[in-house]
Amino acid sequence: MALDSFRRFAESEIRPALEAYEDSFVPREEMQSLVRQLQPFGVINGPVAEEDGGFGLDMVTYGLLFEELARASADLAVVALLQMECSKLLAGVPGDLTRPYLRSIAECEKFGSIGISEPDVGSNIAEIRTRARRDGDHFVVNGEKQWISNGHYSDFNICVAQVENDREKEGLALLLVDREHGYTSRNIPKMILNSQSTAQLFFSDVRVPAANLLTAPGKGLGKMLGLLDAGRPLVGLMAVAVAQAALDDSIEYARNRKQHGKYIAEHQLIQAMIAEMATEIDAARLLCYRALDRVEKGLGSAVESSKAKLFATDMALRAVNKAMEIHGGNGLTTEFRVEKLYRLARIFPITEGTSEMQKLIMARDLLGVSAF
Repeated sequence: MALDSFRRFAESEIRPALEAYEDSFVPREEMQSLVRQLQPFGVINGPVAEEDGGFGLDMVTYGLLFEELARASADLAVVALLQMECSKLLAGVPGDLTRPYLRSIAECEKFGSIGISEPDVGSNIAEIRTRARRDGDHFVVNGEKQWISNGHYSDFNICVAQVENDREKEGLALLLVDREHGYTSRNIPKMILNSQSTAQLFFSDVRVPAANLLTAPGKGLGKMLGLLDAGRPLVGLMAVAVAQAALDDSIEYARNRKQHGKYIAEHQLIQAMIAEMATEIDAARLLCYRALDRVEKGLGSAVESSKAKLFATDMALRAVNKAMEIHGGNGLTTEFRVEKLYRLARIFPITEGTSEMQKLIMARDLLGVSAF
């Protein structure tokens, strides 16, 4: 019942609201209003415990809701995912520091972001160059982050940085950096997903209280890897949602478009493409929910999450390509949604770890030998 209710809401309210922007940037106030509308459904911080302002949803239930949101708007799904991931990270660090931020997310007052990728650092988190140098009861942070979702909206950033003192590097840690501490941001224009913020963040001698250290030095990498295990199947579900939208549009188009004296839905090759799309979408969806189930149960999920993301994101590329063929020349026009879905599907094999990285993670488990 909850899922049906949210599906109707997403299609009637969320999808038209975002389509009105036609892939142009949604101002912060408008995005905040949309996030507030999502909050009662549990999409913003659903998997977070109730005592931390969440709904206590299991990851599979959250995935079901998240897929529906992504189907209506991938841009808003990115924002929701980052709010959820920030809440999960902060909830894992109990205390007076994190409580106000958890409350501000639950009340849709603040946007969070997570600073991992850098201009010269992508998949290999261990090579992060952002530095947090100890200076009395503060850290002085210097570095640049890139491809940061929610970055320009963000009121705070959970920054992955290399902690160092005068003598040595102490290891990667997570540091809670408030916008008021002095970091700046710049939006990055892209081929798609421009209605939300993907940004560069700049840290230039930003002074952050030492009390804002969320993990001990050397523990930041493990924390991020755990976050990716949960995030990858959700990105997979975003790809599934795009593929499902492409399938839905293709079915409707095939039933109404005539060629050679009959509807193209009656042509065998069109039917074959529709059947292949439907089968692969279901397979990808099941892989994603299996991974989320393992995350929820606290079982090892790195390999299952990589399989889910690899298959789902590559599947979406195949699905939108078939949808484009079914639509023919009309698919190239902005009058039909498939053109946008075609661009959108290309994002997912890159974000949250490339398809090539997912293959290496799986092969390392199978072979017992690391390639990186």
